This record gives sequence, C-alpha cells and structure tokens, in this order.
Amino acid sequence: MRRKEYCRFALFVICAWIVIYFVYAMFFADIGYSESQKVLISRLHPRINANFSNGDSALQTLLAAMKSKSPGAGEMGSPVIIQSSLQSEVKARFKENQFNVVASERISLNRTLPDYRSSACRSIKYEKISLKTSVVIVFHNEAWSTLMRTVQSVINRSSVDYLEEIILVDDASEKDELIALLESFLKTIPVAHTLIRLPQRSGLIVGRVRGAEIAKGDVLTFLDAHVEVTDGWLEPLLSRISEDRTRVVAPVIDVISDDTFQYVTAAESTWGGFSWTMNFRWYQASAREQKRRGKNKTTPIRTPTIAGGLFSIDRKYFFDIGAYDEGMRIWGGENLEISFRVWMCGGTLEINPCSHVGHVFRKQTPYTFEGGTSNVIYGNARRTAEVWMDEYKEFYYKMTPSAMFAPLGNISDRIALRKRLGCKSFKWYLKNIYPESNIPPTYYSIGYIKNEKNDLCLDTMGRKASGSPALLTCHNSGGNQVWSYTGTLNIRADELCLQASRKADNLSISSSAESFLFDPIE
Repeated sequence: MRRKEYCRFALFVICAWIVIYFVYAMFFADIGYSESQKVLISRLHPRINANFSNGDSALQTLLAAMKSKSPGAGEMGSPVIIQSSLQSEVKARFKENQFNVVASERISLNRTLPDYRSSACRSIKYEKISLKTSVVIVFHNEAWSTLMRTVQSVINRSSVDYLEEIILVDDASEKDELIALLESFLKTIPVAHTLIRLPQRSGLIVGRVRGAEIAKGDVLTFLDAHVEVTDGWLEPLLSRISEDRTRVVAPVIDVISDDTFQYVTAAESTWGGFSWTMNFRWYQASAREQKRRGKNKTTPIRTPTIAGGLFSIDRKYFFDIGAYDEGMRIWGGENLEISFRVWMCGGTLEINPCSHVGHVFRKQTPYTFEGGTSNVIYGNARRTAEVWMDEYKEFYYKMTPSAMFAPLGNISDRIALRKRLGCKSFKWYLKNIYPESNIPPTYYSIGYIKNEKNDLCLDTMGRKASGSPALLTCHNSGGNQVWSYTGTLNIRADELCLQASRKADNLSISSSAESFLFDPIE
C-alpha cells in the first residue's frame, strides 16, 4: 500500500515538473529570450541589475531602463560626466565606436532636448504638407544605445502625419545585440518599420540605395545611426520639397560631443564647401549668399555641398538623377558626388535653419576597410573627380598624387548618366554656384614653386593664416607644396594665399588674397 502511494506521489511530482517546464518553455519561447540573451541585455545598460526570475520579460526590463523619462544623465542635452573610477572602462571601450559608449549608455533613449529653433522658426505655421517620408538609417556594428536613441528620437519628435516608416539597413553587423535583440526591439515601436540585413559588408552607399529601393514614402530622409532629431525638425524639410521636388534639403547639423554627449548647437549661417583634397569642410556662408537671404533668417541657405549624413530628397527625384554611385565603396566622397550632380544637373541644395539634428562627430572612423581606408576614400574621390570635375580634377591629383593609383572601376555608366541628364560643366558650377571656392574658376597653372638648382620647394608647413612658408626639399607628394597661380593673379595653396611683406624681403600666407604680376619671360 505504502509503495503504491509512493509511486502515485512520485508520478504526481514528475507530472508537475513537466507542466512547469512546458509553461516556462512556452513563456520564454513567446518572448524569444534565452538566458544568454538576458545576460546580454543586462550588459547593455548600467541601470539594469539582472533579475529575470518569475518570468520577467528581458526586453521590457531593458526598455524600461533605457526609455526612462525621469531626470537623469544628459537630460536637456547636458554633458555626462563619468566618475574617475570608470575612466579605465571609458578608455578601453572608446575604440569600439570612436566615442564614449559608457557615457552614451547612461542616457535615456527618451533624452529630453531643448527646442533649438529660433523664435522666428517656431512661429512658422506650415500648411498641410501632403508628403510623407521614409527615414532610412544604415548601420554597421553601431553602439546599441546610439542606434536606439536615433530611432526613438525620430519616433518621439516626428508627426505621424509625415512619418511613413523607418527603414533600418544592417550592413553585416557582427555585434551580438544587433543580431539577437534588434528584431524584438523593433516589434515594440509604434511606427511602421522594416529591417534589411545585408548578407555581406556593402557600405553606406549601397545600404542607402537598398533602403531607398523598398521605401514607400514620397520623400527619403537619410540619417546616420548616431543622431538625435529635435522638435520641429521634419516639417521644414518636407515643406521645401513639397514646393519643388528638385530641392535637396539638409538640416542644421548640431554637434553631439563624442566624449560627454553634450548637445551643442551649430551656427545657422554656415554652408558646405570642400578642399583641394576633396574633403568636405564647413565655412561661413558667403556675403553674396547672406545678401540673397536678406533679413529673414528663416530663409534656407543655398549650399554648394552637403555633409551627406543627413538630408531629405524626393524619392522619385533621387532615382531620376542617378541615386548614388554604387561603384563607390563603403563610405566617403559620396556627399560631394551627389552635391556636384544635383547642382550641375538642375537641382538645388539647401540647409534649412529651422531644422536641427544633432550628430555625434567622431575624430576618426572605428572601421577598417578592405584594401585600406585611404585606398577606399581615394578611389571614391577619384570617381567623383573623373565624372564631374572636368579639367579641375587636376587640383585633386596634384594635391594627392597617390590617388592616381587608387582603383577607379568602371565609370562609363556615370558618364552616360551625366550626358543623359544634360548636366552643366564644373566650370559653370564654380562660377555660378560656388565662386567662393578655393578652386579658382580660371587659373594659369598649378604645381610647385621650385628652386631648380637646389631642389627646394615653397611649402606652407601646414601653417594657418598669418604664418610663413618655408623652402623645403621637394618631395613630389603634393600637399603643402602645391600652389596655383589663379586668373585673379593670386598665388594660392587651397585656403591660403601668398602675401609679400612690404617691410622685408620675406613672404607670409594669409586667408586674404594679394595679386602678383610677373614680367613675361623672353
């Protein structure tokens, strides 16, 4: 009898444990989280003390911590100061993304920010805009906190009337959280979204095109994966495009510190330019452009180039003018290529001062590229120069002779595109769109100022304005030893102009120009 009761009791216990096991398994199968995933979630945010007993949802625990709206680190764009005891971790992890990941992880996804618009911008009442945008974000091994804050800021500060969808393009990321958790996170967001996983590293350029190809919105808005949009950011961009579909409109790009994640506003009177080395640069908008804008500081700036990380463009127009040059590799140079193409082929580029988006500016890229970073960037710039810059490509090659050996690839389709679109010349661009460029529309020569006898060349020494050049052994590597004698009789080295001292037999370099007249050689 006792044996029979014991067997019944044992059978009951076994059945009970089987039921408990299946309930537990079904619960965790439903939310999709293994123990290893929950440990991963705990690592992603310092506020979480991993305790997933009693069936707590790992994802909800993570989101509750990261979306907290209670006062915390970095609120209202303030800097995050990390205590000295964590500085070794800060230093060790900085190289992960070339910004302070430790600081970023202490900031809520719902970080509050001030309204950075001017009172004049805030007073603008936009008529009903009929356009909706697809926001396209390409990422590769991005930090979880910055990527999620980018997405969350778009959700929090974009009207549902104008936001069609968010498209995330994963460029073959390898980080565990971006593989294991991202789909589950996206299921919690209240807007339409699509996640594209590229099977191999393809780069920003290809990734954006893949995202654009499936977009449903009237407008494409490209954002980098480490930004925070601010109040009223979207309407100014869409409004301009609704008036003219050939406008490509960028926001004012504010600075988010790569160290403290402090949000610092940028000047609303700057525009984009470029150097002889084909590097994008910010400059004060010209007096000519300021005069055109008049006293109304809400008027968009017509910019010669855009930074490229953040802008909106009519979806059909994007493809009409050739999308991106997919012969370019990974990243770099695509912003100048699309800038030249838009202006030369009948469109306009604008920066709208009523739209502000913060961007984490890194001092260097955290990624390595096959063939080397320089080789990739030189090759991309070379494609731009060969297709769009006509005879002015000489400035790039003189400054960067090694670029001549970077892989060019086949550019016949891009040359055919330029011909089909009936695009203007680069000289037209310099004369009409960017007469303030460091590349002179007319010039007599470009090369070295050389003492043939001693093989010495005039060198800027990398100095800024008010410095003095020097004679150094000619190295034939371009850079600081390249000068142009311009059509306005200036001797120029990119941003610098040669000046003669009136008190002594020496020279200086300055940002202001001085004319040099030479007697003809007989």
